[in-house]
This record gives sequence, C-alpha cells and structure tokens, in this order.
Amino acid sequence: MIAVAVTAAVLVPSSARADDGIDPVNCDTNPTAPECIVDVINIGDDGQGGSGGTARCHDIVGEVAPCFIQKWGWNGGDGCYYKLASQEWVDVLGEPIPPARWYEGACVDVANNNVVLTRLRVFATPPGQALLVAEAIKRLRLPAPAIRLNPKPPAAQVVHLPSWLWLDQSSWGTRRATASVPGLSVTATATPVSVRWSTGDGAIVTCRGAGTPWTEGTDARKPSPDCGHTYTVGSGEGTFTVTATITWTVTWAGGGASGTEPPLTSTASAQVKVAGVPTVITGDGR
Repeated sequence: MIAVAVTAAVLVPSSARADDGIDPVNCDTNPTAPECIVDVINIGDDGQGGSGGTARCHDIVGEVAPCFIQKWGWNGGDGCYYKLASQEWVDVLGEPIPPARWYEGACVDVANNNVVLTRLRVFATPPGQALLVAEAIKRLRLPAPAIRLNPKPPAAQVVHLPSWLWLDQSSWGTRRATASVPGLSVTATATPVSVRWSTGDGAIVTCRGAGTPWTEGTDARKPSPDCGHTYTVGSGEGTFTVTATITWTVTWAGGGASGTEPPLTSTASAQVKVAGVPTVITGDGR
C-alpha cells in the first residue's frame, strides 16, 4: 500500500509542540504565498487521452493547501504534514518493519498558520513519494476492453461450435502516467495481464492475455488456442451478455525507489446472440 494504515494513538496538543518565535523564512510564516505553493502536477500528455493538470492537497480543516511546507514537510493525504520522527520517538515506539518508518505529523490549519494537533504515523513509502504515487495512479487512463468474437456479431454464436474470444489491441498494452513536484517525479505503470470473461450462460473463462484473433480461412470447428468458449444446448438460445474484465498490475518508480500497488481493473460488456445448429431437412421430409 502507499501508506501503511497504522496511526499511533499519540496525539499531542499543538501548544505542547508549537514554536514561540517568528520564523524568518517566508514560506514558514506565510505558507499560502504563491511562491510557496507546491502542487502535484501531471506531466504533459500521457498518449492515452490524458493531459497535463494539477492536483491540490488539503489541510486538516479541508481547505486547499500546499503539498509541501518547508517547516512541516509533505502532506500525508490526511491533512497533516510529515517529517521523519526523531530518534527519541522511535526508541519509545520501536522500529517498524523496513522499509516502513515512523513520521511525525503536524495537522495544520494552513491559512491561519496554526498546528491543530500532531500525530505519529508509519509510512511504508515516504509521504512525498506516496503523494506522487497516488496521483500518478489516479491519472492512469485504462481503456475499457474492446470485445471481439468469432463468429463476428451481429452473427450468432452457434451451440456446440467454438467461439473465439479476444480483445482488440487498442485496449491492450502498457499505460503510464507521471506526477511531479519540483525535484521529484513518479511514474505509474499499468500492465494488462489477464482477462476474465463472463459468457452470459453461467460460464467464466480466464485468459492469460488478450486472446488470439480469429483469421479468415481458419476451420470454424477449431477452438481458439488460448481463449474461447463453447455454448451448449443446455445454456439455451437467445441473447446473452458477454462481459470482459481486464486485470492490470500497477507498479511505480521515481525518486530512487520503486514499488507495487494493488491491481486495477477495467470492464466492458456486449450483447451476443446464440443460436442452435440449423436443422437440415431431407427431400423425404425426414
């Protein structure tokens, strides 16, 4: 996961941690000044219909805020800003399993430059990197499966004859998106690995890949070498909903690190007719 869902039950009132003096650094004393705003951006056109854009972070009161503030660190996605916890805290709490580390967070009302509370939290990926990972994944443009069958609809699939199932290459192949802040970029990569077909008659077919396209001249009685289904009389005749779901593995890299995130899916459906084998009537009516 991007951030390990472990939050210590250590909440310290802001008065116990606040600085008394005025910090001379402009971005500390006035973090909402335009020159202090650091937003996560998507770099350029991803080649898959996406485009450049900006994603703002939010502070503890839900207001749009910088993603990084020098004296507090990186926004952790929960309205708090995080820096590595001091060794004193680590000695008390114990070391988490690497690469996770403890971070100390300032939960800030940014407009009023006020720390509402502080907290300690474990992150498996540093908060700045995690922020970019989440944004890059959000910006991935995963296509819906482009369903193909043989016989080609609107022609009916025929019971007891194999139907070939595959996806058009326009909906297959690696997709990437990049999110960046000054000095740090993360690229997320989604790779299709399998297709789960629900053929509408109760059958489920899982294919490791997009499937092989049927080509003119191939024997209609020959099944697909890697992805197909045969309707039977027991499944009935009529119109069936065929659904294809692609599973995408998701990885990321940037800032000298890399990782794997939970898989994503994309789904599409099509209506398919199924018909029985035509009856051949002989000359004597039998």
